[in-house]
Amino acid sequence: MQTGEHRFIVSQTSLPDIFVIRYAGSLSASAIYVYLWINSFYQDKSFDRKNIYDAALRSRKEIDEALAELVQNDLLVNSGNSYHMTDIIAREVEDYIRFNNAKGQSGELNDEEMLQRNTLAESIQNTFFQGKMAYSFYSLIDKCLFEYKFEQTVVYNFFQEGLDRGIVRKIGDMKNLARKWYEKGIVTSAVLSEYKKTEKDIQSVAKHMGSLMHRRINELDLERIEKWVVTLHCSQDLIDYAYRCNEYRGDIQMKHVEDKLVKWTSSGITTVEEARKFEEETHKENKRKSVKRKARYSGAVTGAEAGIVSSDDEDTKPKTTTPEEDKPAFGTSGDDDNVDISDIFEMFGGEDD
Repeated sequence: MQTGEHRFIVSQTSLPDIFVIRYAGSLSASAIYVYLWINSFYQDKSFDRKNIYDAALRSRKEIDEALAELVQNDLLVNSGNSYHMTDIIAREVEDYIRFNNAKGQSGELNDEEMLQRNTLAESIQNTFFQGKMAYSFYSLIDKCLFEYKFEQTVVYNFFQEGLDRGIVRKIGDMKNLARKWYEKGIVTSAVLSEYKKTEKDIQSVAKHMGSLMHRRINELDLERIEKWVVTLHCSQDLIDYAYRCNEYRGDIQMKHVEDKLVKWTSSGITTVEEARKFEEETHKENKRKSVKRKARYSGAVTGAEAGIVSSDDEDTKPKTTTPEEDKPAFGTSGDDDNVDISDIFEMFGGEDD
């Protein structure tokens, strides 16, 4: 082997199987690359961002995003300005111990209930984790069944939702989702069915609004749309009409649409036809108010504006000026063209000597 700066890299670095089974599938390529590099050099010691920057693995922006992703997935621990790797093997053992302790404390379950729980867990493991599910997810299943009181079909659909959202292998995100379902009362099949229908309506409206506004719908937009569908009970047709009513604006914002919907629903309006009549009456009322304001500040309005006579009648109104009043101050034709210049000087005090 050569000495000096040229050396063969022949060392081997162990990588726990649990990383491949539980984490790798849900990580970005940059996060996996950064994690493998850290695993090679910093298994048992801390490091900071500069250590990673200096290695020039990726751009600084990509490294920052990768580190944040690894922290979010509990693969790294951030302690101020430094990081260190999580012992994922030790954590798996602890999860296993907690799982078995929880099983031992489930004496209130009869044999049939235990069989149903184990069958459900096995089904979820085979469907969503290719037969190898971390023990922390077994604990989550128990939490959903016995603490949140989810029906078994709801638990299975909960993991399907996690798969659809791309978070099924992220235990933290799945715990947050389970809590949200519990807070929304999604614990029975009937409520789940209604929730699925509502979610479908929200996605349909989001797609339609994105098409109308020619841009991508973000999380804040989705929160507004969920309010329109769930809280205000607005149909997609009514939401579409609220957008159309704002087309006179140069740049239509979600808030403009929401203002219309809030105004209509607070007046008991639920259909497009009712909203159209409401807008027509509002337009007429605004026009009457405009006429009154004009009369108040200008002192007079025409008969047509006040609704007394038509605009055609205004054209036939007799003139109030006399022929003399219509004459100009100085003549421009006839005898006035022959006026003497001395007469003009006399008007201004006479002609200079």
